[in-house]
Amino acid sequence: MKKILAIAAAGLLAVGFVGCNSKAGGSSEAMDSLSMAFGDLYGAGMGQQLRGMDSTVNMEQALKGMEYIANADTSKNFMAGLQMGMQIAQLYAGIEQQCGMPINKSLFMKHLREAIMKTTPMGQEEMMALQSKIEPLLNKAMEQSPKAIANKKAGEEYMAKIKNDKSYTFTKSGIAYKVINAGEGKNFSDSDVVKVNYVGRHIDGTEFDKSGENPVPFNLKQVIPGFAEMIQLMKPGSKVTVVIPGELAYGPQGNRGIEPNETLIFDIETIGLDDTPKPARPQMPVRPMKAK
Repeated sequence: MKKILAIAAAGLLAVGFVGCNSKAGGSSEAMDSLSMAFGDLYGAGMGQQLRGMDSTVNMEQALKGMEYIANADTSKNFMAGLQMGMQIAQLYAGIEQQCGMPINKSLFMKHLREAIMKTTPMGQEEMMALQSKIEPLLNKAMEQSPKAIANKKAGEEYMAKIKNDKSYTFTKSGIAYKVINAGEGKNFSDSDVVKVNYVGRHIDGTEFDKSGENPVPFNLKQVIPGFAEMIQLMKPGSKVTVVIPGELAYGPQGNRGIEPNETLIFDIETIGLDDTPKPARPQMPVRPMKAK
């Protein structure tokens, strides 16, 4: 399953606490001064830390979170729940980022409470069965996100528009391509590693990726389906423009700047088979490789 969100834990400001030999009934003025000094020190450090994490951070909201935790019950049970609650909050944020809409928190907490309060622990097989349900449910939720629906509609409209352009050929799978240069020789197969020059564009014409000065070798088993299909219709020296619908590109998940269900356009030139020695760990480009 595609990773929902990578979360980095920020290190807290490390301050050595100076032992206080104060006795009961000691000077409140001294403790007030100490409290203010620590507040100044922690505030300065945490302010820098917050601004370093995000230049648009809302300091008032951050302070509310700090005060809530700092003034909370410090019993072991409560603190354990508090830490798990932070994990849940991060899960909420990750799902909203991935799916484009928020999780149903009341339903989540209802089922979480029921699962926690069960007297018989869930077995490993049952846990694995639950985990196997997550990916298809996540994909379905992503397909129903407003962005995914809007992009799918925009892609369908673009495809309908170019159907009137007789220079395009449409395949059974749904890609559309226009041949600029036919090339010579034998068509590539799905087991080939092919050297390619390419430019990737959104349907509004803006560029999102390109091969650069040198052709890029692509293993056709490791690229998005529409790209692999197009290469197999080409020969060495071929040049085409291909339009790949979202379901044959990155689907409802999207990928690093490509939105869910986006229809993509590629200008592709095939140079030939890649016969260069392979490094131990080849560095393949992000796009149009399959998302991981």
